[in-house]
Parts: sequence; structure tokens; C-alpha cells
Amino acid sequence: MDKPMDTPNGRALFDACKFLVRKGVWTAGLAAYADAVRAGAVPDAAARVYRAIAQIRVGENGAAAIEALDASLIRAADARIDVKRLVVSPLIRDGALHDAAAVLGALVNAWPELAEERRMLASVLGRLQRWDEAVRHADAAARIEPDAPAARAACIQLRLQAGRVAEAAELARASIDMAVAHAAHAHAWLTALTRAGHTEVAARLASRLDAASMPNDRAAAAVVQALASDNRIGLAISAGEAALRAGLDGTALRSQLGQAYLASGVSDGGHLRALEQLARGVALAPNDMRLMTLYGETLLRAGRYEDAVTHLQSACERCPDLAHTRTLLARALRHCGRHAESADHMLTLASQRPDDERVQRLAIAALSQAGRKDQASELYRKRLDARDRLLPSSFALAMAQVDMRLDEVSIPKERLDWAWSLRREADPATREAWERAARWGHLVDHLLLEWLECRDHLIEEAMTLLDDLDETERRFAPLLAGGKGVVVATAHVGPMYAGLMVLELLGIPSRWVASMPGVATAHYASALISTADQTEAQVARQCFRALQSGFAVCIAVDGAPNPAAPRVPFAGQEITYSSFAARAAHRLGSPSVFYAPRWRNGKIVQTLEMLPAAEPGEDVERYALRWQEAYLGHLREHLAGAPEDLRLSGGLWRHVRPVDPSAHATRAACDRNLSCIN
Repeated sequence: MDKPMDTPNGRALFDACKFLVRKGVWTAGLAAYADAVRAGAVPDAAARVYRAIAQIRVGENGAAAIEALDASLIRAADARIDVKRLVVSPLIRDGALHDAAAVLGALVNAWPELAEERRMLASVLGRLQRWDEAVRHADAAARIEPDAPAARAACIQLRLQAGRVAEAAELARASIDMAVAHAAHAHAWLTALTRAGHTEVAARLASRLDAASMPNDRAAAAVVQALASDNRIGLAISAGEAALRAGLDGTALRSQLGQAYLASGVSDGGHLRALEQLARGVALAPNDMRLMTLYGETLLRAGRYEDAVTHLQSACERCPDLAHTRTLLARALRHCGRHAESADHMLTLASQRPDDERVQRLAIAALSQAGRKDQASELYRKRLDARDRLLPSSFALAMAQVDMRLDEVSIPKERLDWAWSLRREADPATREAWERAARWGHLVDHLLLEWLECRDHLIEEAMTLLDDLDETERRFAPLLAGGKGVVVATAHVGPMYAGLMVLELLGIPSRWVASMPGVATAHYASALISTADQTEAQVARQCFRALQSGFAVCIAVDGAPNPAAPRVPFAGQEITYSSFAARAAHRLGSPSVFYAPRWRNGKIVQTLEMLPAAEPGEDVERYALRWQEAYLGHLREHLAGAPEDLRLSGGLWRHVRPVDPSAHATRAACDRNLSCIN
């Protein structure tokens, strides 16, 4: 310990130093300290602490002064409050986090039994990304105050920031009752559970909280996100709107509420409400690139192409490496008729992502539509060669390998769930066996496309899958005899690419509306009407010309290149639906059929069902509705059949959403006791 000061004058000068430093008069405080020493006084712990504080604040030997503030000196001076107020807080405010951490470390060592300094130190260490130390001190603070929700929230939050998401979620699960009792801190629990994929637990917690009573918009946004992540879209929207009415406005809440509205579908105006929320969010945070991209994508899907370009272009300029954003921008530019710009963006992406087949196809289409046919053809040839090298030597060998690839197929769970719910009740298959059959059908149809494009010279090998076509030929003959062509309404179900081979073998003059690029070189390409590199008006004109020439025109009614294509309710979902086929049949008086290949005993057979003909004097709108009802009825019947006939990609599958349990259950059912999930 220091010896007592020698003179009353010296003691007074040290007291003056302490007084002046507490008042923030640093230089005068240092002068008083120096005068005391010159008077022969020996500084005690308090005098040395306040001198160090003044030195730190004026930048005089700051590093040495910080080092001098060790635990024993601060404790002896009982200067905890002043060191925090006069040193730690200013250092943090000025961004001198390493120095702040050093001083806080001394405070923690001086008073290890206190939690507050540990929490502060954990926070500063987190900002320095010294995660292990930060977590260790946060955990120690929580042990000191086990009933403090802020301390437990800090433990969870720091683990999230450190990327230790699983640990954060387990900690959240173990203390979930604390989140229910202290909703002001529940944001950390909700975020950890949601990020870790414990969506049901997060949603049940969120359903116990009042979003309107949360402390800020970010906390309310976490409630909305947790509910929406478990597909409780109705409850998520209700919670978000309640929070807005309570005045909790902010970017995070607007973003999550907008996404919830997007998930609710378009038939009840969900996309329009999403646009309102996202527009407000962008206005509040114009530099949030993720939100700006989401807003641009929603504008694109709403058909507001020029507005979409404005926001997506801004996002790309600020963050040029955002591949998804650039793809959306290229699509928006295309629908604005700015084909050259669209092609440039897609070519940039194609060079950045040479193995992304979807990007390559989009680039080929954009180049072709921009009139850069040679570039499109060269890129198409390169992709074709690359894909060809991956195919087995024979179609039989490729088919034999399908079973070995079933576990590789990634199909969204919501599609499988929906399709499972549509099957006939008498189907005895287990879910596992049913899913394997569905995956098999998915793989085989995509194999047929690969073979058609890459092995056109060996197409006869794939044709061995086709069953006897006599019945199909007999059904088509009278339809074609009238000379008005035939509208063949298809869907993205079954081995749909087999249809090209069927009409080829039967010698039926046909055209297929498809998204394959117009520069395709296979034999069947001459029968394509490509939506990939033509406008909707160009596609429509080609379809009418083909029908007027007596051709069978095959149109996948459930598919559309337009991102703003209309949707209709169907079997509990919304699917893309184009009325063009029905309107074409009405305008030209052409017969129309529902057509879908399917599997039977290892062979592909054809489903061919007549669709309504227009009655004399029947209005086109009334006819289109009758036609739609019949088409959807045949489609529903097909989906109830064998799982290998589903296909599960493209068209009607694209917008399948998970079932919203909040639409079928009461709030009370959603608010079950959380004890059952821990």
C-alpha cells in the first residue's frame, strides 16, 4: 500500500486532482497532481487512478496510463463507477475498442463477483470479433445473475454473431420460459431458433408473444419471421399489422411483413400488399441491398418492369457480385424490350458461373433475343458438349443409373406434401416408396430432355420407352381432318418430353411452345415455338399461323415465361394458368384436347381427353371459364394417379406453398404450452 501523504497541502492537491478529473478538467487535474508530488506528497491509489484517467483523456502516455489501471489499483481506489464513466464509455464512443476491452478487463478482475462489467466486456469483445472471450464473459455474467433475461439474451446473441447457431438455439430451447416471461428480450430467442431451423419451436414461442407490445420494430419483426418460417402466414400477417398499428414502424418489420404477404399468394391481393410494405421499407433504408432486391423482384412479378429495373439496377451498381439480383435485372430489362442490356448482364453472369445450367440457358436466350445469334449458338454448342460428356454411352445404361441417383434429387418438401395429399385414398403405397417413385419419374423426364438435346442422333434408343401408339393416332386423325389444327393442352406432369417423340413417330405436323432456346440444333428444334427468346406477341402469332396451317400446337397451359403471369386457385394452391389456349380454340374454332404422357408397366402411354368446344354464339369469356374448369379437372385426375407421373418441377409446381396451419387452426391451438417442445 502507498504511504500516507506527508502534508495537508499535498493531500488537498490530490483531492483537487480527483475533483477536477471528475469534472472533466483534465489538464488542471494533472497540474494539481504534479504540484502535490513536488510538495513531497506520496500519491495513494485514488490519486494514481485519477491521474491515469486524465492522462488517457488528454492522450498523454495513454497506453502506459491504461496499463497502469490494473485491477488491484482500481479496487483499492474504489473507482469502479468513475473508471467506467470517464474512461470506458468515452473509449467505446470513440471506437477505441481494444483500449476499452483492456480497462474493462481490469474492472472484471477487480470485481469478479459483479455481472455488469462482464456484460460490457462481452459486448466490446464481440465488436472486436474475439468471440470465444466474448462468450466466456457473457456466460460468466449469466451465472452471476441466472434470472436476468438480458444476461441470457447476450449469451444467445453473441453465439449467433460468432456463427455458433446450433449452440445459440440449444441455449434458447433450454431457457424458453424466460423468453415468454420477459418478451422484451425474446428477440434473441426467436432469432436463434429460426436460424437453426427449429421453426416450430420458434413459431410456438412467437404465438405466445404480443407483437404490438415488443420493445421495437426489430423485435416485432422477429415475431413475424418466426411465424412465417413455420408457414403460419395468417398469424404472421396479423402480428405484423398489429405491430404497425402500435407504432413499431421500421425496416426490419416492413421487410418481414412484406415477405409474409408474398407467401400468402396473389389471389387475395398478397403481392399488392407486399409491394406497399417493401416500398415503405426501401424508403426507410435506401441502402439495404437485400431489401432493394426483394422489392425489385416483387415489382418484376407484379409486371411493373420499368420500376423493377430502377431498383434492381441500383442494387447491381452498388453490389455488382449479387448474381441473383443481376438475373432479375436481366429479366426485367427483357420485358422492357431492352434486349441488348439484358444480354450483356446475362453474358456477364454466364462467364462468372460457367457450371450453372440455368444461367447458361438464360444467357443463350438473351443473346438470341438481342439478335446476337452467333454468340448464342456458340454458347449453346459449348453447353451441349459439356452436358453430352456427362451422359452414359447408351440410353439403356442411363435408365439403369436412375435408381442410383434417387437420393441426389432435391425436391422442395412442400411439393411432395401437396402431391401426397392429392393421391387417391386407395393408394396403398407408403410415403417412402411413393416418394422414391416420384423422384424416379422426375429424373427420367429430365433424362429424356437431355437425350433429346444432346443425343439427337440416338433418339431411337429413347423411343423404345413408348407403348403402342395406334390408339393415339386413331384419336388424333379426326381432329386434324377438319383443317383447323388442334390445340393440345399439356401440363408439367408425367414424362412430358415424350410428347415430342410421339408426334414425330406418328408424323403429325406439330409445333411445341417451349422455353428451349431457339438456337437448339436437334432435329425436334424445327417444331419449337420458343418462349425463351421471343416476345409473347411473337409466340402468339406463330401459334395462330400453325393452327391455321392445320398443325397440332402443344401448349403447357400451366407455364408462362412472363413473371407476372396470372394464377388461379387449384386444389388448395395457386398455379400459373394461361387462358391463351382456350382463347385460341375459340377464335379459330379449333378442337382442343388435354394431353399428358404417363407410365404404365414400364412404358409411356398417352392420356388424351377432349376439352369443350365452343357453343354457337358463346362468348369467349364464358367459354374460357368452361374450358378452364374442364382442363383443371383432367389435371386433378392426373395428379391423383401414380407418383412417377407427377414430374414435380416447372409449371404448376413452381408456386406451390407449404400449408398454413394458422388458416386451419384457432389461435389457442397454436398457443399450446411450450413445455411439450423442450
